[in-house]
Amino acid sequence: MTETDVTITGKELAEVIGCRPSYVVELRKKGRVVVGEGGKGFLKAASLALYAQTADPAYAGVAQRHAEARGSALAGEGVAGVDQEADDDTDADSDDEDEDAPRLGRTGRPMTPDSARKAKALADKAETDAQMAHITLQKELGLLLPRADVEAFLAEHATTFRGAMERLADVMAPQLAATADEAECRRLVWDEVSHALEELSQGFRTLAAKAAEGASS
Repeated sequence: MTETDVTITGKELAEVIGCRPSYVVELRKKGRVVVGEGGKGFLKAASLALYAQTADPAYAGVAQRHAEARGSALAGEGVAGVDQEADDDTDADSDDEDEDAPRLGRTGRPMTPDSARKAKALADKAETDAQMAHITLQKELGLLLPRADVEAFLAEHATTFRGAMERLADVMAPQLAATADEAECRRLVWDEVSHALEELSQGFRTLAAKAAEGASS
């Protein structure tokens, strides 16, 4: 130990290197840092020098990136490079952050309750716009009809069909009473029912034609 060297903790050494404290433990097991006297702490200058000497030069660019991200030059701390394990460890640190940490916006700043509400409002508006665009497309293709038109159509033709069924007894009673042939009775009933069903079908065809006309206009 030289007079200028100082003993620092594993956490302090991790901050200097730019990694998590758990990675310093790995470095100690691999003999890439210098332990202080009595096995306590680490010799700062000696550990940084040894760490730099054993680093993979292929990842020298990683050191510069981490230095810029922290706003300090790693080279000034005596570290010439950072190996891939330290880079992976630092990246993993961001994934292990407290779940209660504030959410970050697009600018990288923590989202305030007000900005979170605005972001949600924008997302909801975008979803609504997409749904409306889909509905408009369905209408243009003739696959959707105005609800009011459909309800009016169903009410009108349901009433017409109900009336036809209610009149069936009055219309058919005299004819059936005057007919003794069973086959003829069946034909008379079927003709009257078919007439009512045809009127209902004609109403559906009219509605379909109206929808097609609206889609082409």
